[in-house]
Amino acid sequence: MKKIKVLHKSFSKPISCLTAYSPSIANILDGVIDLILVGDSLGSTLYGMKNTQGVTMDMMKRHGAAVNKEIKKSLKVLDMPYKTYENKVDAYKNAKILLDSCKPDLLKLEINKKKLVILRHLVSKKINVISHIGVTPQSYKNFSKIKILGRTNKEKNKLLNLAKESENVGAKAVLLECITADTAKLITENISIPTIGIGASKYCDGQVLVFDDLINLSTKNKKPKFVKNYLNFAKIANIAVKKYNREVKLKKFPSVKFTYN
Repeated sequence: MKKIKVLHKSFSKPISCLTAYSPSIANILDGVIDLILVGDSLGSTLYGMKNTQGVTMDMMKRHGAAVNKEIKKSLKVLDMPYKTYENKVDAYKNAKILLDSCKPDLLKLEINKKKLVILRHLVSKKINVISHIGVTPQSYKNFSKIKILGRTNKEKNKLLNLAKESENVGAKAVLLECITADTAKLITENISIPTIGIGASKYCDGQVLVFDDLINLSTKNKKPKFVKNYLNFAKIANIAVKKYNREVKLKKFPSVKFTYN
C-alpha cells in the first residue's frame, strides 16, 4: 500500500483520498483511505482564511510533519502552497524543504500550461508529483467567482491537452477539480495515469474530499454541490457540549469517578 503503484490505472478499485491536518485525523484515515492529503485547504478549514493564498510554507511544514507521524500505510500527499513554485529554482528548493520536513510520498501542484516546465523540472529531480488542473483554488482570491470548467469544446480540449502534457512530463496522477462529467470522462479515457476528482464526477479513477466537509464539522460556510456529508458531526458535538455544560452547572461533573483521591 505504501508503493506509488497504487496510482496505476490497473489498481483494482477506485482510489480514495481525504484530507488530514492533525495526527488524530490521520490516525483514523491511515490504512483505510488510499491517499491522505495535507492540503492547503487548511487555510480556510483551520485558519478561517477566505482563500488559500495566505497559506505559508511554515503552515504546510507544521501540519505535514504532524500528520506524517501517524501515517504508516496510506500514501501521503502534500500541497505546495501559493507562490512557492513560480520558477524552477524556488520550486525545487521549496519542494526539498517539504520533502525533508514532512516526508510525503507525493507533492501536489496547481498546474497551467506555463507551469508544465516546473512540473517537468521536479520530475527530473526524482520528485513524485500530482498535477492539479481544472479549477485551481490558488488562482482565486474570492471562491464565489469559481465557475465549472469544461462546458465548451475549447475548455474541454484545453483541459485534455493539459492532462496529456502533465502525463508526458511525468506526473503520477492528475487531480481534476470542478469540471463537467463528460470532460472528466474524456480525460480519464485518454491518459494512462489515474485521475482523481473533486467535483469531477464518477468517471475519475478516484475521489477526494476535505475531511471536515465529509463530517459536516463546520455549518457556517455554504458547501459546494460536490460535497456529501457522511456524518453530521456538528449536530452530535452540539448535543455533547450542551450535556457537558448542564452537568458542570449542576455540579454533576466531575463526579467521584473522575476525581483523584
